[in-house]
Amino acid sequence: MPFSKKILEDSIRLGRIRAIKRTLYVVEFALLVALAIFFVFVIGDAALTPRLYLPIDEFLAVFALVLLVICVESFFFRILEIRFARSSSARHLMAKNSITHSLLLAVVAAVVTIVLMVPSVLAVAEDAAQKTVSVSSEDFELWTKDPLAIQRVSELRASCPDTVELYVVRDSDYVEYDGDVTDMYFQRINRDDYEVAGSLIIEMPVMEYALLHLVVNDLSSPGASVTVTIVYDTSENITGIVALLSMAFVVANVAWIAYLTPIEKKYAQGSIYK
Repeated sequence: MPFSKKILEDSIRLGRIRAIKRTLYVVEFALLVALAIFFVFVIGDAALTPRLYLPIDEFLAVFALVLLVICVESFFFRILEIRFARSSSARHLMAKNSITHSLLLAVVAAVVTIVLMVPSVLAVAEDAAQKTVSVSSEDFELWTKDPLAIQRVSELRASCPDTVELYVVRDSDYVEYDGDVTDMYFQRINRDDYEVAGSLIIEMPVMEYALLHLVVNDLSSPGASVTVTIVYDTSENITGIVALLSMAFVVANVAWIAYLTPIEKKYAQGSIYK
């Protein structure tokens, strides 16, 4: 086969490979959009009122999985592109660029993995989200999750120098009974832990996105004020699935760099790119 004919055939194959890659990426992008709509609006019950709520914690797990699949696909396509490249210089440049990109991805994924999997690091973000409020005869409103469902209320730490009772009540019950303290006693979510005698920790159950009220029963200590620290933790979908997939990103890219390094060195000798 004449050399020019081989070059032409390789160029055609390379063009087809890149066209297939672009088409596949477009399809996967459309799939991601469809999955985002499904997980956020269908499963997640997203809402615009009374407060914007776009739960993306479950979608982030799927998004990370699809990105990992695309990453592995890119390795396969790069192998084909290197194989059908027209010169040693082109092969060397492809391998070198891929190593650089994979190194960057591995570093970013490693940082994400550390943030999500190392408790002391994750605690910094959760501590930053904590909020301390003062609750008295006027109740305080709070939502069970943030608008993106990345964090949820995990516990309430209450303190008061006097002995009072603190009730956590759903908004529907609060409205139905018009905030009557006596009725709130029977509607409270914290069935066991409600008496504040110095300090109290209320463990919050995992709940759907909802508006809650903190109601203080100060009949035994009129005018008493309760200091409440709202503690948040990160969604298990993010600290679990996303963290594991992020670690898989690191492993995949490090393995890819190890595979490409000998190839890059092989073609570096006859390459015009240094």
